[in-house]
Parts: sequence; C-alpha cells; structure tokens
Amino acid sequence: MRWLVRRVHRKGKSQVSFEDDIHFGDVLTIGRAANQAVFLTDMRAALEHARITLTDRGKYRIESVLDAGVRVNGAIVHNTTSGPGAQVEIGSTRITLIDAPEDYDGAVEISQIDKSEIAAEAAAKRLPTTLRETRLSKRGPAWVLFAAILVLFLGMPLLSHYVPALDSVLKSTPLPSRNAWEAGELAGAHHFFSSECTACHEGDFKWVKDEACVACHASTPAHADPVTFNLPELGDARCAHCHRDHNGTNGLVRMDQTLCSDCHVGLTASTQGASKLADVGDFGSAHPQFHVSLPAWAKNGTFEPQRVELTAELKEKSGLKFPHDVHLAAEGIAAPDGDRVLECASCHVPDAGGAAMQPVNFESMCQDCHKLTFDITEPEREVPHARIAEITYQLEEFYARRALEGEVKDQSAPESLRVRRRPGQGAQVDPQQRQLALTWARDKARTVSESLFLGRACTVCHGVSVGSTPEEPYTVAPVRVSGVWFTKSRFDHGSHTTMECADCHAASTSTSSEDLLIPDIANCRQCHAGESGGHDKLQSSCVSCHGYHISEHPLRSAQ
Repeated sequence: MRWLVRRVHRKGKSQVSFEDDIHFGDVLTIGRAANQAVFLTDMRAALEHARITLTDRGKYRIESVLDAGVRVNGAIVHNTTSGPGAQVEIGSTRITLIDAPEDYDGAVEISQIDKSEIAAEAAAKRLPTTLRETRLSKRGPAWVLFAAILVLFLGMPLLSHYVPALDSVLKSTPLPSRNAWEAGELAGAHHFFSSECTACHEGDFKWVKDEACVACHASTPAHADPVTFNLPELGDARCAHCHRDHNGTNGLVRMDQTLCSDCHVGLTASTQGASKLADVGDFGSAHPQFHVSLPAWAKNGTFEPQRVELTAELKEKSGLKFPHDVHLAAEGIAAPDGDRVLECASCHVPDAGGAAMQPVNFESMCQDCHKLTFDITEPEREVPHARIAEITYQLEEFYARRALEGEVKDQSAPESLRVRRRPGQGAQVDPQQRQLALTWARDKARTVSESLFLGRACTVCHGVSVGSTPEEPYTVAPVRVSGVWFTKSRFDHGSHTTMECADCHAASTSTSSEDLLIPDIANCRQCHAGESGGHDKLQSSCVSCHGYHISEHPLRSAQ
C-alpha cells in the first residue's frame, strides 16, 4: 500500500513550500521513534504515539497506542474512523487526512500549529475574567447596586425610625429595620434602657457626651485628684475613651494594659513630682515591690495605718502572742480531749464572697483548747473573753454567793464559811458573818483575777499590765491586726483555691506573731506574668489587681 506523506513548511506569513515523501505499508505509524513512518521531534510525542490505517471503504481508522488517547478533531479518542479532512493533533504538530492523489492509496499532510492559533484557542476556552468580556457595562450594575443599598440600608431603616408601626413589621421579616444601624449589643448594665437611644445620645448620629454618663454615675469616683493631678490625659479624656458601649455584654470596660501604662510609665515626670507612686509599666517586668498597710494609731487614738514597702525584715506589732509553728506541728498540739492536728483552715475561714478571710474568733476557734476556767470545783464554768470589767464582777458574784451559802472548800477561808448551811439559811446570816463572807469573796475574786490575767490565761496570748484604777484593775494590750493588707489593689482567695496555703504563706516555720506572712511580688510572679503572659504563666494586666476609679473626689466635680 502506497502512502503520500506531505510536509508543509511556512516561511513568513505568505510563503508556503511542500515536501512530499512516499511510505509503503499497510499502517502509517506516528511517533518520536526513528522507525516511525511519521517522525515527530516534539518531546510531547511518545516514541510510538498513534497509527493510521486505510479501510476498504476509503476511510481512515485512527488508533492511539497510549492509554491517554490522541486528539482528533479537538476530542480525545482511542479508536475512531474518519474521512478526509480529519485532523490529528500531537503536541504542536497537526496531521490532516486528505484525499489520496492518483497512484496513491492514502495521503496525509503534516504542518506545525501556529502560535497565534494556539493562543486564540486558549483564549476561546478561557472563562471571562472582566466585566467587559461579558458584554455588560460597569455603570449599569453599579447604579442598580447603589440604589438597592440606598433603599434597603438607608431608606427603610430611616423610615422605620420615624414610623414605629413599620419598624415592628420589618423586625418580623428578614428585611433591614432600624436595628441595621445599631453599632452592636449594649453592655449588660445598660440593657434596661436598650430601646431608648436618647437616654445617652442627644441626637441622631451624635457621640455620647460625658454629661449623659455622669447623670447616672455621679457618685462614681474619679481616677485621681483633679486639682493635684491636672493632667490632659485625665481632664480632657471622654468617658467613652475607655468605656465604649455596643461591644457586647462584657465589652464596656477596657482591660488592656495601655490604659494604665500610658501615664504610669513616666508618672513622676508628667506630674512634676506631685505623685509619689513609682513608675509602673508591666507586672512581669516593670513593677515595684508590694506596699502593705500596717495597722497604726495616732497618740489621740485615731487609726492611721502606715503604708510601707514589703521587706523580709518588716514586722507586725499586733499585740498578740501566737507562734504558728507550734500550732501547725505535724504531731498536733495537746488539747483537753487529746492531741489535735490543726491546719490553716482550722482558724482561717473565707468570708461569704471568698475574697477575704473572716476575723479569727476566740470563742469558735481558740476556746476549745484555751479554756478560761477559774475554779477547780467548777471545771465547766468559764469567764467571758475580752471583757475585763465583766470578769471581775462575775468572779466577785460567784464567790460571794458561795461564801454566803457556806461550805467553802477553800482552806484559806474563815472556818465559819466552811460550814454548810441548810437551804434558805443564807438570808439569816448575821451582819458580822455577812461582812466576813463578802470580804473573803472580794479577796478571793481578786486572787483569781490576778491568776487569770497575769498568770495562766491571758498572758499566754496577750500582753497584760496592772491597771491604775480600781475600775480597770488590768490593761490588756489591744490586738491590732490589719484587715486589708493591700489597700490599693484587689486579691481574691476564692480564685486561688487550687493553691496550697503554704505556697504563699510560710506559716509552718513562723515562730512569732510579728512575722509578716504576706507573699512578696516574687512569689506572685511564679504564676503571674504581665499582659503579654507566657507559655507557662497567667496573663495579668494592670486591671487584674487594680481599679481605676479610686479617688475620693466624685466624678461630677472632676468634669
């Protein structure tokens, strides 16, 4: 079988030349191998890519040697039959089947696909990427979209603002109503007037003025004395500078550290020395040592606590004798009912809110071990705690009754008082015996009082001295324990329940009540870092411990 293989060479835009070749065989093979009838130099062609066979009806059967198939007339096929005019494309080569000339059984024409043709074909297949390619103008859709936005998000909300009936209808539909203009959900404290915008805003599209805030928050203290610290950052700042509503139920209060560090990093310089506070920038890296409030009294008896820096040498003059190490001994302490092991919670009980501790109470926490008994014959009877005049009166009354009733078991008592009298006979005691009984009772009460106050009871925990008047026979040093150590900050024991008491308070090694068992800043920094935090520490900004409105001056006078 005789094949005509014609190659078309294009030179420039109009010059075309032909190169004819003859192939003998039943099949016309196509590929990049040297033994192929149609040899292709394109690297995208396989060594044996396809073959063409002439059928007995003047048709050509095209077969793909590869599983990927071959492109015929723009479609990928594996086996197809076509007549003259069919085009086979392999890489950049196009093989066109033509009518066989005289003396030939089959014929093909081989040419290179023009680059412009490839680009045009790619462009035809590419989806539109610009509005111009869709035959639509930009101006028309823009005006339609503008009109829709104007009506939906301006016209309808504006109309519903002035027509309440329309507003209720729109709220029940997906269409925008007046709510479309709301900046966000109000803070939880402002929900009770959420439908009354004029409660804060004096007019449409107007900022909330400070006067509107102070109208409800007149008793709120300022941050600092507005006269002493006449700073633009404080005096000129709007309430809304820090408190921005419409940020959710908990978004009204600023929590970022910048709120404080903007001023407190250079506070001494900005106040020209009026502020005695140290510069503070970050709890983890730029914060001074804690200052505690030690109890102190002026000469006139006025309570005037002293705020001093917390140091290891600092002592607390509380007037109380209490060794923590003895009470927290692992083997326990000797109690009337046997050895008893105490722990911190035995005496230190959180208050109802969990933030602070309840005051230590003698009757409920100490008296089980420290009995205030006064007479061996009455082991269950005790004198009251911390009431000197009442104790003296109670002892005199107790021993007077015993002396008048007789049968006093004290060998130091007169013999006539040690004789038992019949019931009711005490009222018939003659005046001399009565005077003798009362004199002995006063002397006995005075002796027992001296034993309680100066011997076995009160001096165990308190400093006691002899009084200067009969009305005050003894003076007990008052217990002066600070109720709040950190007056300029907040601390919540309830937030630290996962910690052990010993993690912060070294009570088990304290031998004196003068030891100040308050943790310093290094102890807190074991868990707390600054605002940036860390991978193993808690993120703690300034407002984690400190409040902002702490001045004694009300907010209204600061405006």
